[in-house]
Amino acid sequence: MHRVQKSQEYLFHISFKGNPMTILKRADVPKEQTWNRESVFESWDEYQAEYDAIAAKIPELVEYKGRLSESPDTLVEYFDLLYPLRRRMGRLSVFIGLATAVDTSDKVAKSQAGQLNTLFGQFAATTAFATPELLAIGETLREWADSDERLTIYKHHFDNLLRQKKHIQSPEVERLLGMLQDAFSGAFNTYGELVNSDLTFPDASDSQGNKHRVAQEIVPPTGIKDTDRELRKDAWEKFCDGHKGVENTLASNLITNIKQYVFMARARGYDSVLEAQLAPANLPNEVFHNLVNTFQANLSVWHRYWEAKRKVLGVDTIHPYDIWAPMSKNPPNISYQQAIDWISTSLEPLGDEYVSVLRRGATTERWVDYAQNEGRAQGAFSSAAYDCHPFIFNTFDGTLTAMSVLAHELGHSMHSYWMDTNQPEVYNGYYSLGSSGAIAETASNFHQAMTRAYLINVNPDDRDFQLSLIEEAMFNFHRYFFIMPTLARLEFELFSRAEKDEPIDVQLINELTNKFFAEGYGDALQNDPERTSTTWMQFQHLYVPYYTFQYSVGISAAHAFSGNIHADKANAAENYLNFIGSGWSKYSIDLFNLGGIDMTQAEPIEQTFAVMEKLVDRLESLA
Repeated sequence: MHRVQKSQEYLFHISFKGNPMTILKRADVPKEQTWNRESVFESWDEYQAEYDAIAAKIPELVEYKGRLSESPDTLVEYFDLLYPLRRRMGRLSVFIGLATAVDTSDKVAKSQAGQLNTLFGQFAATTAFATPELLAIGETLREWADSDERLTIYKHHFDNLLRQKKHIQSPEVERLLGMLQDAFSGAFNTYGELVNSDLTFPDASDSQGNKHRVAQEIVPPTGIKDTDRELRKDAWEKFCDGHKGVENTLASNLITNIKQYVFMARARGYDSVLEAQLAPANLPNEVFHNLVNTFQANLSVWHRYWEAKRKVLGVDTIHPYDIWAPMSKNPPNISYQQAIDWISTSLEPLGDEYVSVLRRGATTERWVDYAQNEGRAQGAFSSAAYDCHPFIFNTFDGTLTAMSVLAHELGHSMHSYWMDTNQPEVYNGYYSLGSSGAIAETASNFHQAMTRAYLINVNPDDRDFQLSLIEEAMFNFHRYFFIMPTLARLEFELFSRAEKDEPIDVQLINELTNKFFAEGYGDALQNDPERTSTTWMQFQHLYVPYYTFQYSVGISAAHAFSGNIHADKANAAENYLNFIGSGWSKYSIDLFNLGGIDMTQAEPIEQTFAVMEKLVDRLESLA
C-alpha cells in the first residue's frame, strides 16, 4: 500500500529574524522547487471522486467472506479485487501526505486525513476475515501456488502467512483488531500536532544580544550549528525547555502508545512487543540485542570523538549544544544541481539505468520538494505508492548535511522504484507482509555511504571541505549510530516494564533517557541532565516501537554493501540491486545474505565503527 520512510533528519530547526534568506509563503515558492503533486490527483475534487469510488467498492470484498477455500479461482478473484483497491488507497494516502507536509496549517488536508484514516480502518475491518480463512486452508495454499500459475507469485506470501499462524486470531477478533487501527493512531497524530503546530519557543539570543527565532519549520538547524556559541547554547536550551514545559502531556501520550502496543502484542500471543514488531519480518530478536550490545561495547569510539571535536573547537569543555557546532570556517555552499551531480556520480557503479532514473526523478520529473517555506513539517521523508513515482520531502539549504539528507531520501525512493519495477503489489511497499525497517534504512544509508566515499576524494587538499565532510558524516553517525540505538535502549526498558505491568511515569522516562545518553557522553562531554532528559520528547520515532534500532542495523548493512562495491568484490553492485529489487519477496535475513551480510553477528556493526574511527583519525590529523 502506501509507504512512508519518514526521517526527522534534524533534531530541531531554528530560523533567524533578519536572516538574509527570505522565508516564502507556500504559494510563492518557485515551481521547480516543488513536487508534482498534480501527477497523483489534479485537484481535491478528483481526489474525492476516487475516495468515494473506493469507499463504494470496499463492501464487495465481504462477498468473499467464508468462500476463500472454495477453489483457486475464488481466491484469485478475491486477490484481483483486494490488491487493486490497496493500490488505489495508497495513492490517496500519498496525496494527503504531500499536502500536510508542506503546509501543516492546511485545514482541508487535515480534515481529509482524518477521513482517510477512517477508510483505512473500514478496509482493515472488512478484510479481517481473509487471514483466518487463508490459515484454515493451510498447506493446501502451497499446493495451489505450485499448481496454479496465477497463484505462484503468492508462494512466499503464503509461507510467511502460515509461519505466523499462531498469532492470527479468529475472524471476529481480527475484525475488532482491524477496527482499532483508526482509534490507536491517535497517540502518533497527537504528538505530530503538538510538536509541529502548537509548540512554540522563546527567541534565542546571540553573544551580541540579537534575537533569533527558534521554530520547528526550517531545516537545517542553523542556530545550533552557528559559530556563535552563546546562540547555540541559548537556542538548544530554549528548545529543550519548550519540550520540558509539555513533558507531562508528552509522557501521557507516549505511555498510552506503549500500552496500546503491549495490548496488541498480547492479543496476538507474542511474548513481547519486540517479538511482535520483528517476527512479521522474520527478524530474530537477537538482531536487536546484537546491535545494542555491540553499540554499548564500542561507546569509547564516541568518547574519543567528543574529545577530538573539543580540541578542534578550542574549548575547555564540550557540551551537548556543541555537538552540532561547525568545525569548518568556510563550508562549501552547494547548489541543488551540484548535489544531484555528486550523488549520481557516486552511484555510477550501480549502472546507467539506476543513475538515469535518479537524475530524472530529482530534476525534470520533480520527485523532490526542497523549498523553504512557512508552515513546513519537521524533517524529511520519502513517500510512494505502487501506481505513482516516489516523492521526497527535503528542505535544501546548500549544506553538505542537506545534500546527505537528500541522498538518504533518494535511497528510500530508489528502493521504492526498484520494488515497483521488479515486484507485484503483494511484495511491494513498507506495509507488505514481512516488510522491515532495517531493510528500508539500509537502502537510504547506502546512498549516504556511497556519496561520502566519493566525496572524500573530492578536493582532498581543501581543509575546510574535508572538515565539512567529516561534520556531515559525524552528524549522520550521531543521529543513526548514537541517538537511535540509545533511544532503542530506552524503548526496551520501557516496554519491558510495561509488559510486567510495572508503572511508568515522566520521571522514570526522563531518568532513563539521561542515564543512557550520559553513558554515551562519558567523561569527554559535560552533560546537562535536565535538558538531556528531554531528548525522548523530540522524536516521533518512538511511536513506532523498535524502529529506532533499525536505523543502526541499516547504516551497518549499508556500509557493508558499500564496502563490498569499493573493494571490487564479485557481483557486489548486482547483489545490491537484487537486494532492493527483491522487495519483500524474501525474508529480511535472506535479503541481507544476498550481500554476504549477517546481521545477527557483531561484525557489520564493528565494521561501521571502524569507518567512524577512520573519520576520527582524519579529524585529529586535520586538527
